[in-house]
Amino acid sequence: MFQSNEFSSKPGDRYAQQLRRGFRRLRFEPEIESEYRRKLIETERLPAAICAGAGALVWFAFTLLDLHRLTILGLWGHFDPMVWLWVGARWSVLALLVAGAIVIRRGRGDYGWLSWTMYSAMGLAIAVTTMIVHGKGAFAAENAQIVVVMAAFLPLGLTFRRALAAALLVALVSAFMLLFLDTRHGFGHSLQIVAMLLMAVPVSAMGGYLREHSQRRQFLLTAILDRQANTDPLTGLANRRSLFTHAERIVHLATKQGVAVALAIIDVDHFKRFNDSYGHGAGDLALQRIAHALSADLRHPLDIAARLGGEEFCILLYGATPDDAHARFDGVLARIRRLAIPHIRSPGGFLTLSIGAATLARGERFNTLVSRADAALYRAKHEGRDRLCWA
Repeated sequence: MFQSNEFSSKPGDRYAQQLRRGFRRLRFEPEIESEYRRKLIETERLPAAICAGAGALVWFAFTLLDLHRLTILGLWGHFDPMVWLWVGARWSVLALLVAGAIVIRRGRGDYGWLSWTMYSAMGLAIAVTTMIVHGKGAFAAENAQIVVVMAAFLPLGLTFRRALAAALLVALVSAFMLLFLDTRHGFGHSLQIVAMLLMAVPVSAMGGYLREHSQRRQFLLTAILDRQANTDPLTGLANRRSLFTHAERIVHLATKQGVAVALAIIDVDHFKRFNDSYGHGAGDLALQRIAHALSADLRHPLDIAARLGGEEFCILLYGATPDDAHARFDGVLARIRRLAIPHIRSPGGFLTLSIGAATLARGERFNTLVSRADAALYRAKHEGRDRLCWA
C-alpha cells in the first residue's frame, strides 16, 4: 500500500536515512530489520539447502568410515555405552541433515533456527565422536573442527550474530573436550589444536561480518532504487508503472475470488490556472496535500493510490462494494473541500477535484476499466467539475 504520511517525505527516505546512519553493529531499525531478515531467508534458501545436502554427503562418508573402524576395532556385537553414543550421534545427525535439507528447500517459513540447530548438532557430534574414537584407539582428525567452525559463516540463512554464537559454541565445547577429556594426546598437543581452533573463530567471523555488512548495504541500495522506480518522487504515491503492475495482480486475484474492484480516476480542476496564479512551488505543495488526502482512506493491503502524471491521480480499491466505493470516493471530494486550498481562478474560490469511477466487470481487463473510468471523468468535467460520476 503506497501512502504519503508526511508531505515532505521522499520515496526511500527511511532506507536512505538508515544508509546514512550506518549499521556497524549489523542492525537496522526494527521495520527495516524485519524486511532484511525476510529477504535473507528467501535469498539464502537454496544455498542453505545445498550446504545442508553437502554436509549430509560428507557426514555419510564419515558414517561409512565408522563401519570400517568398528570392523577393525572388533567392536561389532560388543557395543558398550560409548560406542552406542558414537554410532547414535553419527546417524542422528545424518538424519537431521537430510531432513533439514529437504525442509529448507521445500519450506516457506523461517528456517534460521533449523540451520542453527543442524550446524550446532554437527559440530558438537564431531567433538563427542572424536573423543570416543580416540578413546577406542582409532585415528580421528580433531583438526576437522577448525573447518566446522569456519563453516558457520556459510550462507545458511543465519545472521552474523547467530552464526558467531554457533561457531563459539562448537569451538568452546571442542576446546574443553580436547583439554580436559582427551587422554590420548599430551596437553601440549591439545593446546596447539585449541589455539588454532579458537583463532579460526575471529578469522572466519571477520569474513562473515564483512559479507553481511556488504549484504545489508546492497539491500538498502536495492530498496532505495526500487522505491524510486515505483513511486512518484513528489507525492510518494505509486507511479503509473507501479499502478499497472499492481492492478494486473489485483484484477487476476479479484476474478479468481469473485471480489469487487473499484477504480477512480481523479483530476485536479483548473490546476494550470492554479500554477499560473500561485507558482509551481505552491502547486507542488497542493499536489502533496491532495496525495495525502487520497491515501488516508486506503484500508485493505491491496488498495492503492497513485499519481498518473501531472495533476491526475487514481485510487484502486480491492473488495469494496459499489456502495462502499461510492461513499469513499465521495469522502475524497469532501476531504479536499475541507482542505480549502485557495484558488482565485476557480469558480468556487478553492481547489476542487473531478472524479470518474467504475467497477470491474466480470472478465474485464484493467485497461478497459481505466477507459471507462476516464470517460466518466470527462463527463464529470463536462457537467461542471467538483463531482463524482460513475461509468
